[in-house]
Amino acid sequence: MAVKVVRVSDLSDAQADESQFGKLIVHQHPDFAQTITLDVLPDEIGELPESETYVEIEFVQPGDRAGQRATLTVDQFNKLGGSKDMKAILTRALEATRQTGAQEAPSPRRGRRGGAGPSRGKVNYASLEHAGEPHRGRITDAEKELVRGNLDKINKRLRDSGLREIDRNDPTMKERYGL
Repeated sequence: MAVKVVRVSDLSDAQADESQFGKLIVHQHPDFAQTITLDVLPDEIGELPESETYVEIEFVQPGDRAGQRATLTVDQFNKLGGSKDMKAILTRALEATRQTGAQEAPSPRRGRRGGAGPSRGKVNYASLEHAGEPHRGRITDAEKELVRGNLDKINKRLRDSGLREIDRNDPTMKERYGL
């Protein structure tokens, strides 16, 4: 008796030889917290658009503690300034922040990935000094426990640093920190 293994695309159920399949990796999706990998055939994907540069923003309505996050292309973001030069607006705001001595939010593009500016070095997010700060890594049990036990203190530090606060009513935050 022989066993025949048939490989099919996750998108179309089309059969093909194993060597013909590529992988479509979904890193971020609003409905799923984890990365998902699909087996696909190249012609199912077609030509992908050129990579664009994106700006992640958060808008906090007057009187609200938490804001709405969005990811825009640089062109979409620049249109927010109307006829004004958005880069000039950002430069002025950054200078004003530096002159008043307030801390600016850390750039996620700095550090080990080769971005401009100095690296902060290895940060211990399981310490009271950095717990709850946005970061790309895994949220450890130690960080979750620290956030749960010191949420008000951590939110005050985040707010004073110009970072987003941890909203215990936000489903994503609830799951991330076990609130």
